[in-house]
Amino acid sequence: MLRFLGIRRSAQHSLFLRGTSMLRRLAVLGLFLASCLAVGLLTNRSARAGDDWLPISPEELQMKSYPASPNAHAILLYREEHTDHIESFETNYFRIKIFAEEGKKLADIEIPFIKGFFDVRDIKARTIQPDGRIINFDGKIFEKTAIKARGAKLLAKTFSLPDVQVGSIIDYRYTVRWDPAVLLNARWIIQHELFTRRAVFTLRRYRETNLGWVNFKLPANKEPKEEKGLIRLELQDVLAFVEEDFMPPENELKARVQFFYSERPIGTPDQFWAEHGKFWSQNTEEFIGKRKGIERAVAEIVSPDDAPEAKLRKIYARVQQVRNTSFERERTEKEEKREKLKENNNVEDLLKRGYGNGTEINFLFIALCRAAGFEAWSVRVSTRDDYFFNKNLLDRRQLNNNVVLVRAGTKDYFLDPGTALAPFGLMPWYETGVIGMRLSSNGTTFVNTTAPTSVDAVIDRKASLKLEDDGGISGTLIATFSGQEALRRRLNARHDDDTERRKDLVDEAKDWLPAGATVELLNTPDWTTADQPLRAEFRVRIEGLGTSTGRRLLLPVTVLAGSKQRRFEHSTRTHPVYFNYPFRTQDDVTLELPAVLQVSSLPAAQKNQADFGLYQNSCQKSASALRCQRVLVIEGIFFQVQYYPRLRGFFETVRSGDEEQVVLQSSASGARN
Repeated sequence: MLRFLGIRRSAQHSLFLRGTSMLRRLAVLGLFLASCLAVGLLTNRSARAGDDWLPISPEELQMKSYPASPNAHAILLYREEHTDHIESFETNYFRIKIFAEEGKKLADIEIPFIKGFFDVRDIKARTIQPDGRIINFDGKIFEKTAIKARGAKLLAKTFSLPDVQVGSIIDYRYTVRWDPAVLLNARWIIQHELFTRRAVFTLRRYRETNLGWVNFKLPANKEPKEEKGLIRLELQDVLAFVEEDFMPPENELKARVQFFYSERPIGTPDQFWAEHGKFWSQNTEEFIGKRKGIERAVAEIVSPDDAPEAKLRKIYARVQQVRNTSFERERTEKEEKREKLKENNNVEDLLKRGYGNGTEINFLFIALCRAAGFEAWSVRVSTRDDYFFNKNLLDRRQLNNNVVLVRAGTKDYFLDPGTALAPFGLMPWYETGVIGMRLSSNGTTFVNTTAPTSVDAVIDRKASLKLEDDGGISGTLIATFSGQEALRRRLNARHDDDTERRKDLVDEAKDWLPAGATVELLNTPDWTTADQPLRAEFRVRIEGLGTSTGRRLLLPVTVLAGSKQRRFEHSTRTHPVYFNYPFRTQDDVTLELPAVLQVSSLPAAQKNQADFGLYQNSCQKSASALRCQRVLVIEGIFFQVQYYPRLRGFFETVRSGDEEQVVLQSSASGARN
């Protein structure tokens, strides 16, 4: 495995190429570790002698606000972070001043970690009251699941500081240790959710290596300085990071410093990427090779009469039958010893043994495609779920995943059979529309993977409902998820039990419906058939949806919009708008009416066609029912700030259209009085 990775890497600071099951999981979780703390980032604290706290000044105790951030509910008085690569640990120190009631929630601390790889130790915390009285934390520290994503779980140490008041100071610190076999590239995330009065970052680097770094959005004339193997950066009055809905990855937007190591003297970006491309190409071709077993296998898989795409589909289906160890739960040492899984040295080993990691499965796909007469290459890609590729950042782990490019005649296919549950023609969203390096013995080339479209991410919702005499609405709702919508849910759920899966679907359906709705999942969705949509059937009941005015009842034309109709309410925007992928949501709702109610008026049909999307909403009446249909389509994934007014205007149309009402009139005297 290491021949493809180069080195094992930290989940904390960047992502890496898919390898073993645990390494893949680390890549999945890596994007969260720099942003999931309730009060601070899991980064690094300067080494402090002994166990001493910083002294508390009278000025800190008496402080009621801070001129540079006058409206803040709290600020970071001091933040100190240190990474020691030689000794494989990092220390963290945070001092927070509470100015308002809202700031008291910062007393609830979460420190993310990955069991077995990153161990959080030596947690110390205290509350300093406005009068200087100190209350040391001696309560219980809990563990919980902080975040689930792509089927993996990020754990967190959690605790709450006692007696935090307006005017209090919060102190806490901890140490993170990791496996010394894991080699890290550090990343300092400078901005925090809180305004920071003073911040100190230090890094004790690996010896006998070349170290470089790239600064992103640092204040003018601020640059890390190195002295005797210790890199240091000190900053004053760091602005708080403004979080917005639908923004690019936080770690891409925040002011930061990213470090990279090099075994050789650091050259130009072109030299760096060419050299590593050559290395990766050699190792890839060594693993694939030209082997008779592959020739025999492909002859059993495809027919000479098959059309090109039919051949590719058959080969794709065959390699996805291989046991994918990258998408299995982490095994215990006893389980690993019992299974005695051997390392695959080439694609023939993989084919014979019937198991391999995601990267190896992609290599097998390449080998079989070539044997079937196609041109095929491995492409190392930079996923876009944590940050975006920067050519000047000489860190090979930017190209943290791999996919396959196959050329059939004049048509190119980007495919990823190494991702479990990914159907033919669909890669996970974070691999779409990204930069990649096509590996070839004739030289590497940077390419762009296929950009996503709304056709590949569809939610289709059909509801058959009945308005009951008591004013409640009940019936069934069938949601069908296709493309990215199905793949994302299947990947996220693959390590969950049935109870967790059902709960997640029910919670999602509740988000679509008005507050207070009750939802029951009726069927058992198919979580394993990759090339089929994911279908969920619900029984729902909504209380008091309409507004009664005498003999009239007013109902919204859209039952399923939920909170999504409130997107982009703010008139200004700090960051670009970023969707993970384009999407299409289409609704078809039929509402059976009581005999005593008739449709008095319907709103005009709505249609807003923009170059980046479509919104349609219409209702039709029959003798005893009301049928409303809605379509919302967004094309594109990235919209610069200057484009925001147009996007906001579009969603204002969506919001107003969804809030239109159907007027029902009672035909029975005295009804609904």
